[in-house]
Amino acid sequence: MQIGEKLLMEYLCSLIESRDFSDPYHCEYVRKFTEIMLEKVMRFCPEYELTEKKCEMIAVASTMHDIGKMMIMDKVLQKPGRLTEDEFELVKNHTRKGKKIFDHVLQTMAADDPDRELFECCAEVCMYHHERYDGNGYPEGKKGKEIPISAQIVGLVDSYVSLASDRVYKQAYTKEEAFEKIEEGECGVFSPRLIEIFRMVRMDLEEILEEEK
Repeated sequence: MQIGEKLLMEYLCSLIESRDFSDPYHCEYVRKFTEIMLEKVMRFCPEYELTEKKCEMIAVASTMHDIGKMMIMDKVLQKPGRLTEDEFELVKNHTRKGKKIFDHVLQTMAADDPDRELFECCAEVCMYHHERYDGNGYPEGKKGKEIPISAQIVGLVDSYVSLASDRVYKQAYTKEEAFEKIEEGECGVFSPRLIEIFRMVRMDLEEILEEEK
């Protein structure tokens, strides 16, 4: 990844975080926790065929997962109460909007551009990080191995960070409650293999949450 692209990603991440007044460090947490998960997945889950280069790309892409929310109205995104069905559909569409942003970038890139794979990974994570292993996610209802491993990992981490943080519509759950909700599938069903890794890194994640308080 070139210096220019890295600075661009950091700038975009800052813009994304500026839209979320209740949790301005969401992207930072997601990246940290994604890196922790990736290290263990690469080591203990060879079936996913992750390499150090791929893990680095997924970690960077994780900061872009909510970029589509830049195109959602503030009155919906910052609504403190329960969303209506129509409002929730608007928010859900941030997945497609995020992918569209990176698809547009990819259309301008040469096939042999060294950063093309990174932007493809960003598009993938944006589109599928709300899919769930049992097929009950969105936007396409993909399930199991149909969901890219990049999006599966970021989706799990994103859910955990959201549970453990104050949001405009809720107060933070305790770290114990957040862990249990992920493990028990209250935020959607995740891969059993990734839940094993999640249990393995639990103390590392909770330590970071404690340090930031």
